[in-house]
Amino acid sequence: MELSGEIPSIPCCYMIELSRPLGNEKHQARYYLGSCANLKKRFQQHLQGSGAAFTRAAIKRGIEFKIVHVWKTSSKQEARQLEIQLKRYKNHAQLLRRVQNVKTHSTKTR
Repeated sequence: MELSGEIPSIPCCYMIELSRPLGNEKHQARYYLGSCANLKKRFQQHLQGSGAAFTRAAIKRGIEFKIVHVWKTSSKQEARQLEIQLKRYKNHAQLLRRVQNVKTHSTKTR
């Protein structure tokens, strides 16, 4: 699901991308994968510094971030299960590329 305009108030699993990597020389991260019952409310928490430690650290360092992908679900429980499943991929950049490739491929076949 692409986000254009206002962020919807839906249960989902979502991916946040930082404008630059967060971390040190040995380990850097640029993506955050989360789940929630209300995306609009949860993203506001991230922006205000009361969300995940990852986004709080980004705010503290002046790193901007945005939602780059949303997997819509029917409930918070389903969103959490999907988050656990997606986190098994470990590499969120590869996961995002895979999602974008599927979206591009499905658009081309129509």
